Amino acid sequence: MVDKIQLKDVLDSMMGDQESINVLADYLGYTVGKNPVNPDSDLRIYFTDKTEDKNTGVMAIKALPDLDENSNTIQIRKLYEQVIDIKNNQLGSDFSASVVGFIGKKRLVFFPTVGGNRDTRLDINPKTVDIDLYKRNLNYLKNDSIVVEESPFGFGAEIKIDDKAFRRELSSGFLTMVSLYRKKLSEWITASDLKKYLESLVSDKAKVYIEQNNIDALVQDDSYKKVLSTVVDTISLRQLMRRFLEGYYGPDSFNVDGIALGVGDGTLDEAIEKTVNIAKNVSEEKKIKKLNKEKTPIGQLDLFDASFTPEELDATSQVQVKDGQEDYLADLSKKASKQFELAYGGDLFAGSIGDAATKIDNELAKQNDVDWAKPYIDTKEGNFSFRFEDMPPEAIEKQYEDSMSQNVQITLDKETNKPVVFFGDDEVEQKNKGAYYTDQHFVDYMVNQTVAVEFQKRYDAIKASLKDGDITQIDEAIKHLLDLKIADFSCGGGSFLRGAFLKIAEQFPMLNALDYPQEIRDKYDFLSNSENSQYLWEDYVMKHMIYGVDIDYKAIIISSLTLTLSSLEHKPKNTKLPQLIGRTLIHANSLINAVPYYKREEVFSKYTKDIAKLRKLKLTDFSAFTKLRDELTEKVISEAGDVSKYASFLEINCIEFCLPEIFFNEDGTLKAHGGLDIVIGNPPWEIWKPNSDEFFSEYEASYRGLPNKRAKKKLEKEIIAKMPNVAEKWQDEQDRIKSGSKYYRSTDNFHYQTWKVNGRKTSSDLNLYKVSLERFTQLAKDNALFSILVPDNFATDNGSTGLRHLVIDNYKLNEFLSFENRKGIFEAVDNRYKFAVLSFDGENKHSSNANTDFRAFFYRRDLGDLNNNEFKMHYPFDFLFNMEPERYAMVESRNKNIFDLFRKIRTTFKPLRDTHLIKLGNDFHRTNDADKFFSIKEATKNDLPLFEGKYINQFILEPSKIEYAIPKDTVENKVGEDINSYRIALRAVASSTNKRSLIASLLPPQTSSLHSLFVQKGAYKVDISDKLFILGLLNSYVLDFVLRQIISINVSLIFLQQLPIPKSSEIKDSSQIIQIVKALLKENKDYYQDLDKLVPGDAYLGYSHNDLIAELNARVMIDFKLTRQEIVTLMHTFESPKYVKEVQDETQRILDCYDRLSEEE
Repeated sequence: MVDKIQLKDVLDSMMGDQESINVLADYLGYTVGKNPVNPDSDLRIYFTDKTEDKNTGVMAIKALPDLDENSNTIQIRKLYEQVIDIKNNQLGSDFSASVVGFIGKKRLVFFPTVGGNRDTRLDINPKTVDIDLYKRNLNYLKNDSIVVEESPFGFGAEIKIDDKAFRRELSSGFLTMVSLYRKKLSEWITASDLKKYLESLVSDKAKVYIEQNNIDALVQDDSYKKVLSTVVDTISLRQLMRRFLEGYYGPDSFNVDGIALGVGDGTLDEAIEKTVNIAKNVSEEKKIKKLNKEKTPIGQLDLFDASFTPEELDATSQVQVKDGQEDYLADLSKKASKQFELAYGGDLFAGSIGDAATKIDNELAKQNDVDWAKPYIDTKEGNFSFRFEDMPPEAIEKQYEDSMSQNVQITLDKETNKPVVFFGDDEVEQKNKGAYYTDQHFVDYMVNQTVAVEFQKRYDAIKASLKDGDITQIDEAIKHLLDLKIADFSCGGGSFLRGAFLKIAEQFPMLNALDYPQEIRDKYDFLSNSENSQYLWEDYVMKHMIYGVDIDYKAIIISSLTLTLSSLEHKPKNTKLPQLIGRTLIHANSLINAVPYYKREEVFSKYTKDIAKLRKLKLTDFSAFTKLRDELTEKVISEAGDVSKYASFLEINCIEFCLPEIFFNEDGTLKAHGGLDIVIGNPPWEIWKPNSDEFFSEYEASYRGLPNKRAKKKLEKEIIAKMPNVAEKWQDEQDRIKSGSKYYRSTDNFHYQTWKVNGRKTSSDLNLYKVSLERFTQLAKDNALFSILVPDNFATDNGSTGLRHLVIDNYKLNEFLSFENRKGIFEAVDNRYKFAVLSFDGENKHSSNANTDFRAFFYRRDLGDLNNNEFKMHYPFDFLFNMEPERYAMVESRNKNIFDLFRKIRTTFKPLRDTHLIKLGNDFHRTNDADKFFSIKEATKNDLPLFEGKYINQFILEPSKIEYAIPKDTVENKVGEDINSYRIALRAVASSTNKRSLIASLLPPQTSSLHSLFVQKGAYKVDISDKLFILGLLNSYVLDFVLRQIISINVSLIFLQQLPIPKSSEIKDSSQIIQIVKALLKENKDYYQDLDKLVPGDAYLGYSHNDLIAELNARVMIDFKLTRQEIVTLMHTFESPKYVKEVQDETQRILDCYDRLSEEE
C-alpha cells in the first residue's frame, strides 16, 4: 500500500507538525519513537525493523512550521547549525542517527550527520518533487534501501545509508553542452578578430602571430593555447557563477543602481529568452559528445557570418532574435557584465584575464547576438535534471576536475596540415594535470585529522586564558588562533580548502559562546555579537587562514569560486565577492621555486629592505605589491638554474615573495621557523620524464595504441615530415624535463629524493608525489600537521626510502591508511592502484610522550573505513626499525590477525641479513650477457646448461625445457669452485598473488643460470645437509607467508634478506626436515641420485609427495611455535580464487600431520 502513495501527495500533506512526522515515517517505511536521550524534546527518531534493538536510529526528525516552499537557499543552509546542535547536544555519544531531517510546510530537508556540511543535503519541495534525481535520492533514504551491518568486533549495529542520497552535481549532459560551447568559443576567438584582445597576455612570438593573423602558427603556440583556454573558461564560469548566485540570493540580488536587465526581478536567462524565438531544443548527450570530438577546421571567420556547422546547428537550439530586438542582446551583455562586476566582483573580473574575458564577451554579443545567446539557452537548468540553487560548492569544483581540467585542443591536423579544434582524450589530459576529483570522505577525514585538531588546541588555550582572567594572555591566545595558516600546495578545484574553511567556519558559535571581557569583544569585530558577526568571522578565515597554490590558473579560479560559494550563507547581500587570487590563492609551481630551499638565507638576505616593503604593500596597495613581487622574482629567478629558462611555461615563481606574511618578518628577514601550520592535499602522482605517448597522441590519436617502439618511431617520422616544427617542440619538451630533473635531484633543493641502502643509492623514476611531499615539509613550520594522499608505494618501495626517513626521523607518523582502487574511488585511475592517507606532525616528536606506534591498515576498499578504528592496526616503530633498519619499509598485512602472525614469525628467529647463512646473487644476465650463450641444441660436452626461473619449481627441475647453454670455462671464471657444488636457487619472478611466491630448488653441479634465478654464492663452503635444511624452510608455507607480506610484484634480495631462517642446530627436528627435502628432491628422475651417499638415511622412503609436503610444513610450523588457529589463518592467505580447493585440501593434510606430531611431542 505504501508503494502506491505518490511522493507529491506526501509532500502536499506536510504541515511542519508532529502528524507530518508520522506520515513521512509511513512513506519511508520506519517506526517513530521519542529521543531516548531526551524523551521530553520535540525531536523524533525513525527506527528500522532491520535491527532488533533501538540503540541506533536511522533519522532524527524535527518539525519546523516556519520552513516552507518559499524558504530560500540561505535559510536552508542555516539549518545545518541545528544539525550540529542535534548531533552534539540532543543525541550525545551513546545514541546516534545517520540523518537529520526537517519537515516544514510542503518542504523536506535532510542532512547526513557524519561526513557532511551545510551543502550536503537533499531538499524536496514543489519545484524538485517531480525531478528524477531528487526522487531517486529520496529512495536511498527509505527503509528498503538502508543497510544494517553488525560490527565484527561486537560493537552493535551500524546503519549505512548510500552517499547517493545526497548527491547533487551538474549533470554530464550539462557539462557536455558546456564543453561544446567552450569548443565553439575557442574556434570563434581564434578564427576572428576577437583574438586581438588576448595580445597583451601571450608571448612575444604569439603576439606576432596574432598581428599577422597567422592561425597555422598560432594554434601551435603553447602560450596562446594556455591563455585562450583560461579566458574561454572564465567566460563559461561567469555564466555558471551568475546562476549559482541568482539561485542562492534570488535574481534581484543583481539589481544595481542605474543598471537593470529590463525583466523586473527575473534572471539573465529569462532576459535572454524574452528577446528570442527558440525553434528547437538541444539534442541528446551522445550526439553532442560526438560533435565535441570531431575536428572542426578553423578558418578566417567573420562573426557576422554563420559560425556553426550544419551538424552543430542540428544538435543545438535554433534561435532567432525577435523583430525589433536586434540591439537588445548586445546591450544586455554589457549590462550583465557591469552588473555582475559592480554587485559582486570577485576573481572572475580581476586582472588582465578578467578584462579580456569581458571585452570578448561584449564584442561577440555585438557582432553576433545569436551566437552569444545560444550558450545561455542550451545550458539553462530547465534542460537538465538539477537546479542551480541546490548545487553545492563542490559541484563547481567537480566541473573543473571532470570537465574544465581538459582543455579544448587546437592544433594542426596531421592529415590536412590545417588548424582544427576538438576535444582530445579527456582521460589523458586529466592524467597529465593530475586532475582527479578527491572524494569527500577523504576531504572530511583529513580535515578532521589536522584542522579540527589544531583548532581545538588553540580554542582550549583561549578557554584556559579566560579562566586565568589575564587580558594580555587572552589577547595572545586569540591572536594565536587567528594566526592559524592552512595550505594545499596542489589545490586543484579547492576541495581541501573548502573543507578546511567549513570546518573552521562551523566552530564560530562555540568560539563566540565563551565569556569574553568586553574589552576583548570590542577589539575583535567578529566577537561583537552583531548580526554580521558570523560573516565577519568567515571573511577573516577566508582571507587570512586558507591558502592554495596550483600550476593551473583555472584551478585557482575554481578554488576561488568554491570558497566563495561556501561562504555565502552569512554574507550580506550587498557585499562583494572576495578577491583571493594573488593574495591567498597563488598561481605558481609549488615544486620548482625560483630560490632553492637550501640557499634561501643567502639569497633573501640581499633583499631585506625590499622584502620588508613587499610585506607591507600586500596589506596596503595590492597593485604595487604585485609589481614589486614580480620585480624581485625576476632578480632571483636565475637561482633556479637551467630550469629557469622555462619559468614562463612551468609557472616558476618565488612562493616566499607571493606569501611574504608567512615566510618573512616585518623587517624583511627570513622567519627562522616560518611556514604553514597545516598542509593538506592530494599532490600529483605523475612520473617526471618525457612521455612520447602523450606528446604524439595530440597529433595522431592512434600513436598510443601502436604495438612497439619501432612502429612508434616510424609514425613519429611521418608526423614530423608533415609538421616539421613538431620535432622542435618534442626536443624542447625533453630538454624541459631534463632541466626539471636536474633541479629535483640537486641537493640545493631536495635531500630526501634518494637514500643509501646497503651502501648504494636507491634509484627510481622521479615521481612528483615524492617531490611534493618533501617540498610540503619545506613550506611548513617545524611543528606543522600534515595529511597527504600518496600512492601506497610510499610504504614499501626502495625509491621511497628517503621519504620514509624524512617523515619518520623528523616527524611523528600518526597514520598510514591504505586503499586499493577496486571500487573506483578514483575513477580515472587503474583499479589495481593503491593509495593512502599519510598523516604526520612535528608535535612532541622527541618528547617522552612520543608515540610508540602508528595506526595503519592496508587493502581497504570502502572509504567509510577511514573512521572505523576497529580496522586500524597499531604498528610498533620498534618492529619497523628492527625489520628494516635502513629502509623503514612497512609490512602490508590485510588485517590485524595477519599482521600479528607476521610479527610472531618474523621475530622468532634472526633474519638472513644478520645470520648470513647463505649468500645469493646472479650468474648471468639474459640481456647484458647475451653474447656469452647460445642455443642448447648447439651445446657440446664443454658447455653447461643455463637454468631460468621458469624451469624450476619447488624441489623440481625441468631440464628438458632449457633453451640455452654456455661454455664451461665462462661459468668457471664467474662462479669459481661453486661450479662443482649443489647450489640453492630461487625464482626472482613471483607475485604475492601467485599460488606460491617463494619457489626454490637445488641446482646440480656443472650447471649455471640466468638472472631470473637467485643462486647461492660460496656454496662449496656450505655443508650439503645445511643446504637441504635451508631449502626446506624456503619452500615452506611459513617463509612464503612472510615473503608475501612484503613483496608485490617480484622477489628481490632486499626481501629475501628479511626471511627468518634459523641454523639447523637451533631446530630439534632439523634431521627429519633434511630427510624430507632429500626425498622430495629424489622425485626428480635424472638428478640428485648421489644424495643418499652425501646425506645417509631413508626415514621417508615410500612417502607420497603430498605426505612429504604436509609433514615438512607441519614440522616448520611447530618449530615456529604456531597454534592450530594461526596455521588456518596463514593458509587462508594462499586461497586465491584459482587455488581455493587445492589449498584447502593441503591445509587439512598439514593440520592432520600437525595434530599427530603435536601428540607425539
